Amino acid sequence: MNLNFEMYRTFCKVAENKSITKAADELCVSQSAVTQYIQKLETILGEKLFFRNKGGVELTDLGKNLYDHIEGSIKVLENTEEIFANYSNLNKGVLRIGGGNTLITNLLLNPLCEFSKKYPNIRVTFTNGRSEWLVEGVANGEIDITTLNMPYIGKKYSNIEIIPMKNSSYCLFASNEYYEKNKLKNIKNLEDIAKHRLIVPFRTSMRYKIFEETMKGHKIDIDKCFEASSSVIVKKLVLTDLGIGFCEIDSLKDIKDKVKIIKEFKFGEQTQGVVVLQKNSQSKATKEFLKILKETYEGK
Repeated sequence: MNLNFEMYRTFCKVAENKSITKAADELCVSQSAVTQYIQKLETILGEKLFFRNKGGVELTDLGKNLYDHIEGSIKVLENTEEIFANYSNLNKGVLRIGGGNTLITNLLLNPLCEFSKKYPNIRVTFTNGRSEWLVEGVANGEIDITTLNMPYIGKKYSNIEIIPMKNSSYCLFASNEYYEKNKLKNIKNLEDIAKHRLIVPFRTSMRYKIFEETMKGHKIDIDKCFEASSSVIVKKLVLTDLGIGFCEIDSLKDIKDKVKIIKEFKFGEQTQGVVVLQKNSQSKATKEFLKILKETYEGK
């Protein structure tokens, strides 16, 4: 038997409407197309499926048996089509985002707000963790997109794409009170901060590696640093006047009136970006969010 879905769906619509004209209108096709489908199905089965009456058409006994057998399956397939059309049109779906709170806030927040306004029915989930674990999650299809401080020096995967978004700027900073009390305005070089407690990212993070590279050759004992698991904690500890913090300048926006930057570091090759599956494996939601993300940082 020739299992042509459109042919059998057309048969069911004619049976339900008892009219070729009404079935054609519902299916948005011509009456001749409906007639051809019915004639083809009758040729395949070797018998008539409808007989004409004054009001339109009625099912023959064979037609009734056929309708009873396939009507449920046709509705299931139509529902399936509708569900996947919703995913394709972004009326339904999920966007799974990975990354640290600081990077997600600094890099993705504004583009994500734009995406959510445009596609309000897309559910968004967040996963935190180490960069290596999040990148592995993308490679395994468990996460759609994750933020990343670059260059990435972890395990390489052939099915992912790493996309730089913007250059990073880091700084040493202190609370206003700590800054004035310790006369940090007089600091001339990095060696001058050696006597202060430094509050830095956790040493397994990429941000710590950036800090470590920055401090090389400046006679600073990084083993005596106070390590924090996120920039949020670094900022909170700095605001308690515990010492001098190290983090991205962008992350200080919410406390800019409470702190002073001691020294700024710009990295020509150091960037913040995202990791996604290669284009042919990305979901529709991921592709659309990535498009918005690239438009946001184009030229930055």
